[in-house]
Amino acid sequence: MSRVTVADIERAVAAAFPPEWAEAWDRVGLLAGDPQRQVTGVTLALDPTRSAIASAVASGDNVLLTHHPAFLKTPNWLTPGRGSAGVLFSAMDSGVALVNAHTNLDRAPGAGELLPRALGLTPLKPIERSLMPMTLVTVFVPESHAQRVTDAMAGAGAGRVGEYEAASFTSAAGTGAFVPGSSASPFVGEPGQPTAAAEVRVEMVAPRAKARGVVGAARGAHPYEEPLIVAADVEIARSSARMGMLNRAPEDLTLRGLAALAAHAFNITPRIWGDPDTEIGRIATATGSAGSLIGDVIAADASALVAGEVRYHDALDAVESGLAIVELGHDVSEWPLVALLKNAILALPSLDPAIVHVLPATPGWWTP
Repeated sequence: MSRVTVADIERAVAAAFPPEWAEAWDRVGLLAGDPQRQVTGVTLALDPTRSAIASAVASGDNVLLTHHPAFLKTPNWLTPGRGSAGVLFSAMDSGVALVNAHTNLDRAPGAGELLPRALGLTPLKPIERSLMPMTLVTVFVPESHAQRVTDAMAGAGAGRVGEYEAASFTSAAGTGAFVPGSSASPFVGEPGQPTAAAEVRVEMVAPRAKARGVVGAARGAHPYEEPLIVAADVEIARSSARMGMLNRAPEDLTLRGLAALAAHAFNITPRIWGDPDTEIGRIATATGSAGSLIGDVIAADASALVAGEVRYHDALDAVESGLAIVELGHDVSEWPLVALLKNAILALPSLDPAIVHVLPATPGWWTP
C-alpha cells in the first residue's frame, strides 16, 4: 500500500495552487474523506460525479481529485440520489475521498497559458485586475530577533505572494518605549522603570484563514513576554496568479478564422458571437465561465475572447462593446487543467505514478 495519505494529496495540491487564490465563495481542498487514510490510488477528472466515483472504485482508488468541487453550498442531507448530496453520499459510502482545486487552479500562472498554447497563440500577460483579500501582520521586535520572527511567520503560512515565498518587509530601527509592570519579567529593562529599546518593524501578508496561526507563530518566536503584534485585514493587488490571459494573434486573422482554430484544436463546434469577417487583433482567453472578466478583457484592448462560456446578456453587452466571443463549452476549456492537477500530486516522491489514473476527457454534450 502507498505510504501517501489523503492529507498528503491535499497538501500537494495546496502547495501548487494555494487555497487563498480561490474566490471567497468557493470550496477547495478536501471536502469529504479521512485525511489520515493511506492512499490506494488516485483518479483524476474534471467533475466529481457518481460515475467518476464508480470509476475510482473500479480502479481500486480511494481518492477522486477534480477541478470542480462536489458542492458550493453544503447539502442539507446526505442520502442517495441526484445532485451534490448524492455525490457526497456515494463518495463516503464507497470510501472515496473528494479533493479539488477550483478557482485557485484557474488562477495558477501555468493554467492561464494552456488554452492559448492549444490554440497556437502567444501568451502575453494575465488579464484579471481584482484585489486579493489578505491579512497584514505587523510585529515590533528587537533587530536581533527579527529573522527568527520572520522565519516563524513564514513557516505558519505568511509571505506567499504569487510564486514568491517568505516575502517580508523590515523597516529601519526605531525606538520602542514602555514601562514594565511590577510583576513583569521584561526582556529589556526593569519592572517599574521607563524603558526604551531599539526595535524594527516586520510586516508580512498572510491568508486570512491562516492569520491567527501566523500571529501565534510570531508571538512564540518573539523575545518579549508582551509583544506588540497587529493584524489588519487588507486587500492587495493580485500577482501572476490571475484569471485569463491576453495573447498575440496570428496576422490577418478574422473571427471566422479564430473559430476554425478553436474547432480544430478541440474537435468541437464552438458558438460564436460577432461578425465572422471582423479582423482580430489581440485575443483574450479564459477557462470556464468568463463573464466576470469581460470588463478586464475590454480594458486590455482585446478584440476577441475565447472562453468556456459567457452568459447570454453578458455576451450581448460584449458584442455591443466591440468584443467578439468564441464559446468552447465550459468543460472543453478546462480539460487541460486536469494535467496540472496530476503534475501537482506526482511531485510527491512516495506516490507511485502507476496508481494515478486520469479519466478520458469527453464532453457531456453534443451538436448535430
